[in-house]
Amino acid sequence: MSETVYIKTDKNIEVSKRMVLIGDVADVYCNDKKMENDIKHICLIILEEVGVNKIKKKRVCLSFMDIVKAVAKKYPDADVNNLGENDFIVDYILEKKHSKFLQGLLIAFVAAFTFVGSMYAIMAYNNDVSTIEIFEKVYEIFGADNAQQVKLLEIMYAVGLALGIIIFYNHFAGVRLSGEPTPIEVEMDKYEKDVDDTLIDRKSKTEQKGKKA
Repeated sequence: MSETVYIKTDKNIEVSKRMVLIGDVADVYCNDKKMENDIKHICLIILEEVGVNKIKKKRVCLSFMDIVKAVAKKYPDADVNNLGENDFIVDYILEKKHSKFLQGLLIAFVAAFTFVGSMYAIMAYNNDVSTIEIFEKVYEIFGADNAQQVKLLEIMYAVGLALGIIIFYNHFAGVRLSGEPTPIEVEMDKYEKDVDDTLIDRKSKTEQKGKKA
């Protein structure tokens, strides 16, 4: 009697070792716990070494059929069901430790670069739309000469701009304002999915050309 095995894979999995087991890239469930444990420890692929010629990452596209074939070698009668992706990517990344000084230097550089760039963008925008002239017109309309002397509108504008940026990016001083992902995290997730889809499509096209040849 064949045993049913359920396997679920994500589209992108990171590993830090060359010998990739099924349990490293997928969730496995089976009523027979011994069989489940055995399947988790089946070798799926042995990746090429990284770190040579300064290459710190190895990316490989695999198919669920690769998992089925690996399981079938040990359990020919197993009924393998896919609950995840049909094709997925395994990233073998060589862990590289940075000194705290270097990390701090990189953070300081990125922070300074972002601050200067943002400041320039805001100043250029305000100059394009003549923000100062608009404030002067508002002061004239309401006859608020005293408010103009203390630059009340400018202060409110600056505070509102800062609050708007903080609320929009849902992040301030290392603290997340809510449990929702930030806009940058959403865009990065979209970008990573697009990259994964492109790599998978390229692999499929390459395999089809190979079969035709």
